[in-house]
Amino acid sequence: MEKREAISKFALKRPESVGVYGYGSGVFKQSNTEGSKPLTDVIFIVPDIRKWHLENMQMNSGDYSIIGRIHLSRKNIAKLKGKNHITYFSEIRDGEYTFKYGVIEVEDFKRGLNTWDNIFTAGRFHKPVMEISSRDDIREAIDYNKDCALMIACLFCDSNTTKEEIYRKLCGLSYMGDARMAIAENPHKVENIVEGSFDKLSDMYPLDEDYILECTDDKVVISHDKLLSRLYELPERLLEFLEDMGTDFNDLDLVRINIHEYLISRNKVESKAQIMQGVKTNGIIRSIPYAFAKVKKRFSK
Repeated sequence: MEKREAISKFALKRPESVGVYGYGSGVFKQSNTEGSKPLTDVIFIVPDIRKWHLENMQMNSGDYSIIGRIHLSRKNIAKLKGKNHITYFSEIRDGEYTFKYGVIEVEDFKRGLNTWDNIFTAGRFHKPVMEISSRDDIREAIDYNKDCALMIACLFCDSNTTKEEIYRKLCGLSYMGDARMAIAENPHKVENIVEGSFDKLSDMYPLDEDYILECTDDKVVISHDKLLSRLYELPERLLEFLEDMGTDFNDLDLVRINIHEYLISRNKVESKAQIMQGVKTNGIIRSIPYAFAKVKKRFSK
């Protein structure tokens, strides 16, 4: 079965969402994954996360562990969502595929991508995603999030660089400081994403912005002066952090250092929070094979 069709059928068996997206190595081929069967990752964007889960418990009770049922039924809305505003469930079998899916409220999704007050979900949308269903306000948030990620990736590159290097910087933004990278993720993950999805990244990021002065197959020339003049376009929470740090927006090195610090600090806190949230919603029994698969990937090339 073609992957888009498989995700669509999986989504139709669950409560209605305003946006459904597939992503990750189970949707888009990455290099050095031959012979493996990665989970098919899906994000459901919904109007009301508690209502969605209560309906889904009736429709698909097998999605939930006992711990997950208790957590989703009894916790207040803030604790239910967790720090990253998203609930994840893994090891969900459907036909020939095994899914991992996240559920996030539409307002949390848009705020996260538009302001970067939380970049856990925003980082997933820096990389290729497969739209199954959506609406215009969601697409607008995704486009803005991508524009900002590209600006920052280009800030981190030398003025004379390559497409590959820009895409490596871009795909690596969401892994800076990620606690899971130290113990359970393939250290070559970014390179594998870029190598396996180079054409899709090229479609997402054609590199035709005004701060890119030249773009050929062999060379990309970036104007950091133009980039610095457009820093005001970056997400609200990142700009607040830069201002709080007393950043001189004309000092490229200082801008790089402080953006790097913001990404590391956010990713570190958010990744640790997601590890704990995953156990609460997914249960220990289901969390173990997922964690084992991640560790196994770490030791693969």
